[in-house]
Amino acid sequence: MRPPVWLIVATGALALTCLVLAIAETNLWAHYLIDRGEYWSVLGLGFILIAGIHTYRRRRLFVSLPLVFPWLLYPVITQGDQVIDNLSINPMRVVCQVLLAAIFAAPVAIVVLAARYLVAPKAGRPPVSPLLTGWLPGLRALADGRTREGYGLAAATLFALEIFVAHIFLGTLMVVTLIALTVGALFYAAGRTSETVDASVTQERKERKERFALMVLVVGVAVSAAVYFGFKYRPGAYQGSPSAFMDPAQKDKMYPIHRIPTPARAPGAPNSPEAVRQALCSYAVTLQTLLAGYHILDRNYTYNFHNELFLKHTPLITNYRAVGLCKVEEARKLGEVADRQGAVVRATLAGDDPLAALLDELRAFAAYNFDRAPMLERMSGEFERTPAGLQHAAHLYEGESKMLGMGIRDILVKYQTTLSSPATAPVTGEFAATCQAVWQAYAHHVVGF
Repeated sequence: MRPPVWLIVATGALALTCLVLAIAETNLWAHYLIDRGEYWSVLGLGFILIAGIHTYRRRRLFVSLPLVFPWLLYPVITQGDQVIDNLSINPMRVVCQVLLAAIFAAPVAIVVLAARYLVAPKAGRPPVSPLLTGWLPGLRALADGRTREGYGLAAATLFALEIFVAHIFLGTLMVVTLIALTVGALFYAAGRTSETVDASVTQERKERKERFALMVLVVGVAVSAAVYFGFKYRPGAYQGSPSAFMDPAQKDKMYPIHRIPTPARAPGAPNSPEAVRQALCSYAVTLQTLLAGYHILDRNYTYNFHNELFLKHTPLITNYRAVGLCKVEEARKLGEVADRQGAVVRATLAGDDPLAALLDELRAFAAYNFDRAPMLERMSGEFERTPAGLQHAAHLYEGESKMLGMGIRDILVKYQTTLSSPATAPVTGEFAATCQAVWQAYAHHVVGF
């Protein structure tokens, strides 16, 4: 008895996606599946529960049990950062290695199951050619009916191949974990197959196995759902960020985009177009420089944390904290220049001029962000005192970078009529292009993964 083909294919796609997400950077589009699209993991639990009950009724659930675990793992992955949030570095390492071991093992299990489906002896089908079973150790054993040996050798080979991926992306701890999995698979392959028993005992054992598999399915779905909802909606703030991206209690801390009203008057060409252009560009460069400082801190805190967590050796900018904070201070000084330029230009514009409202908005938005900068500096300094705290410092600046970009996007949308008007486009075009680039820098970035 073999697992259904449709379940192998669906689970294989999920397992491969989870593996890619585990090793990829945080701006990969597929990270939608663990960010805003994380609810798909709950739908996946519903899918595997229904599929499991269906296969149980056909007495195929036990052989399909390895295909159940990736669906149970997916909701836990979406809450991974919340799970390790308050742990010290060694418990963090244990939790991460357990999750990563499961993520790396899932596609291996599916490939091995699929291989058995394709090459194992079957009544009415001619034996598989040795040419088709020689490319992966273990396939020949599966084709000859030596299931245990075939499973173990094929799994050991695939684990060994994954060591290269772990070395490139995840570091020493994952390499050691995969070596342990490889050795375990070889021990399994060398084990003895249970002796044949009579048909009545075999049938009774099958029934027990199916009931056991059903219990595992139901309990697994319940536990996975509990972890997902428990960590997603647990009381208390995520300690690594004061922004709305990590702390549900901070939803009212976003920049108040509707505070400054947009004039109803149609945009018109200003009397001093060059002065307006320079003032707008000064604000754009100020925000771009601020994001550059936050980006230095975000990336280097992230790499530093991963070096500690996975025993990696990713190069860091020397004294990156000082470098990033110097960039933030540079942005503050640029902002002071922009405020002076904006004040001069603002005096030449009518009170109901949309360009005047835009300058007021930019002055308020810059002040909002620079008021937050000392809080970020203080919190990150506290966090970086421990290796585990590096995660929170990274998320601090990651979330702030994302929030900065989204604030700029809201301003661009709010003043779209002014920015796109033929009368004002000559003075707003460069500003809009720079701000668009600032927004896009973190537009597809997943915070906290």
